[in-house]
Amino acid sequence: MSSQKVIVTHESDTRTVGISFRYKDEERKIDRIFNFQRSTEEETYNILNRIINNILKAVNKKNKRKSDDPPEESISAKLVKLSDGESVPDEMPCYESFVAQASNHNLVIGPHSYAIDLNPPIVKSIDLPRNIMAGYSTYPTKLEVAFGVEEHCRFQWFKSNKKFESDKEAQKNLQTIQWLEHGTGRVCHTVADDVGRLLKVVITPFDGERQGEVAEAVANVVVSAGPGECPFHRRQRQFTSELAPEDCLRVISYNILADLYADSDHARTNLFPSCPPYAIAIDYRKQLLVTEITGYLGDLVCLQEVDEKVFLRDLAPAMAEVGLDGHYTAKGGQVTEGIVLFYRRSKLRLLEKNRIVLSQELPTNVLFADIWEKVQANPDLMKRILDRGTVLQVSVLESVGSCAGAERIVVVGGTHLYFYPDADHIRLIQTALCHTVLRQVMQLYQVKYPEKDVSLIFCGDFNSCPEFGVYRFMTQQWIGPDDSDWTTCEETKEHVKELSLSHDLEMDSACGLPQYTNYTPHFNGCLDYIFYQTDKYDVKQVVPLPSHEEVTEHIALPSPTFPSDHLPLIADLQFKPK
Repeated sequence: MSSQKVIVTHESDTRTVGISFRYKDEERKIDRIFNFQRSTEEETYNILNRIINNILKAVNKKNKRKSDDPPEESISAKLVKLSDGESVPDEMPCYESFVAQASNHNLVIGPHSYAIDLNPPIVKSIDLPRNIMAGYSTYPTKLEVAFGVEEHCRFQWFKSNKKFESDKEAQKNLQTIQWLEHGTGRVCHTVADDVGRLLKVVITPFDGERQGEVAEAVANVVVSAGPGECPFHRRQRQFTSELAPEDCLRVISYNILADLYADSDHARTNLFPSCPPYAIAIDYRKQLLVTEITGYLGDLVCLQEVDEKVFLRDLAPAMAEVGLDGHYTAKGGQVTEGIVLFYRRSKLRLLEKNRIVLSQELPTNVLFADIWEKVQANPDLMKRILDRGTVLQVSVLESVGSCAGAERIVVVGGTHLYFYPDADHIRLIQTALCHTVLRQVMQLYQVKYPEKDVSLIFCGDFNSCPEFGVYRFMTQQWIGPDDSDWTTCEETKEHVKELSLSHDLEMDSACGLPQYTNYTPHFNGCLDYIFYQTDKYDVKQVVPLPSHEEVTEHIALPSPTFPSDHLPLIADLQFKPK
């Protein structure tokens, strides 16, 4: 903090004023930053007295003065007008003296005069990860900037000149470290030689051209060795080392396993017993996830089971660095995970986004009247469907620049259907609801933009294997009233009677029907799909899934080299000529 400024902060919706300054007095042997939070209505006289008292307390403590020592010589403090050097009235409220008229006043403490700097960009808080691995991206896990824009901050990274055997040893020797420059930018890319070193980031906040005071954070852990080359590195090197052509969209669908479902004794012991505790921790997994997802160079990235904090603090900033914008859609209910779509801003522009909670929409949307009538006929079925928090994320994007001649509108649906094993009938109904909404959105945009070609891509974790109704409905356009899925729920008496479903779009699974997209100790099967319109797109490339030997190297998923229990599907879809 500059010794010539007093930093004053006030947000319009609060009743407090922050006052911070550095007081340095060589004679009194003190050099310290003082911070105050005062009421907007407090009189200036009281604030100045508090400043004086706090400085004197610090001086006494620094010089180890005893109670019977001669009293410290008094320190003066006043707030003066720049116009004539006169003190402001004692009774002037804090808001008036330090905020409303900030540009007209200086704070004078002893021989030091401080110009008031009102609401400069400030780094309020910053944290670095609790796990940093060589070969993976590192970035602030928590960064709060007030009165400025995070995207405009300047980041400088440093590494220690020494290597340490442990985190504890590194922290004990902080004062002896010489810091070597290690790069710039929000993301720091570590290498093998960084193992054992500490990292430090220095951040300079900005609000336009206005620069704030620098802030820094030193990691609490040294860089550790990572898992080495993972199967996704080989996929990236062989199949996604370059962006998809301008007439293609590289589409990714990936259930990344929310920490909400992985961070529990039950998950570690029963659901994922083959995964070491360190490898299932989110601080470990998200480093792999960020490196994996960004390295596929996708144009449309549809993710499921995304913790909201992971989206905000990890994925969104990392994807922005590689040219993708995105949005998060929370599930219904109290869970803190949901669906995310990222899109490449050089190819696509967002026109509209919507969150559809299927259980809320079913009873009220006239589009679903026929389905709702049949569901209501069975109270058990109705209750189970209405208790679900399943959502459909609807995103409408327009091609821009040279992408497909900028004459396309792409409707993208993302979902994660109900998971319970005996719920094939629920998933089939949910798929039909999603498809109906997406089809209506397509029709509305075709009317609004008749000169453009409108197409559908529908991605997600459908929790349904190909032999069940979801895949048949999507690819065969029809489910009859006698379909086997309607009678797989006899034990719960949720049978579905006299319900048929249909649609008119020519759809298929872009990645075909892999043997599995989810592999755990208790189950493996194909649950994830990228459904696309076969009359609108050609499949230019399907990135092969990892080999069975790779998947089972550590028995099951997740593992030290696979950050989720699902595998990402990746396909390049080429626009067909209009």
